[in-house]
Amino acid sequence: MAVTAVLLATLVPLARLRPGRWVTVVSWILALLLVANEIEYQVYQLGHGSWGAGYSLPLYLCDIGAFVAAAALIWPKPILVEVTWFWAIAGAVQGILTPDHAIVFPSYDWLEFYGDHIGVVLAAVFLVVGRRVHPQPRAVLRVIVVSVAVLAVVGIVDAVTGGDYDYLRSSSPGSIQSLLGPWPWYILGTTVVGLVLFAVLDLPFWPERRRAKRQDAARGGLGNVGSQQPV
Repeated sequence: MAVTAVLLATLVPLARLRPGRWVTVVSWILALLLVANEIEYQVYQLGHGSWGAGYSLPLYLCDIGAFVAAAALIWPKPILVEVTWFWAIAGAVQGILTPDHAIVFPSYDWLEFYGDHIGVVLAAVFLVVGRRVHPQPRAVLRVIVVSVAVLAVVGIVDAVTGGDYDYLRSSSPGSIQSLLGPWPWYILGTTVVGLVLFAVLDLPFWPERRRAKRQDAARGGLGNVGSQQPV
């Protein structure tokens, strides 16, 4: 958490106050680190004979989010930034606070796990707050559709491999899910919590959207006045 706070406190204000080519360079570096971390983890497991289809695939939302965040850092398209923002703050932060297994420091497991989660959070805040690429109207709806589609695919993989990616078969130990009852009720509870978090994370952008809407209406009104022909 301290590392996350220091990085955010350093990079985000600089991106807002001193934008320039360095922002692109940092974005590329962070994107490459996120992707390299995911690939290296696969290589590490294969090299140590610990890889398994039921638990090693990068199908947890934080793993998928790392690839999405990397793409958003290089190509800051609205949907990529929106998915990165909502998944990172609503999900990856939970992973940082309540990891799903014991992690010993120092170890490769520690570096991989926190590198992934901290990297995704850093990418989200750097994009949205630092680079000011804000979620657009109906962003929550779009991210919900993407999330449901992704989890549907993950559910199929779980059924085929016997895995438990994204905790669709059992709740994440030590997390808020463990307080929401047995399967399938904790899935319903997690969905409700997720929707509330998405709505809260979307609130800061409402004033900006209202201002933009008023400005568009004003420009439209002026355009209509200018187009009127005298009788």
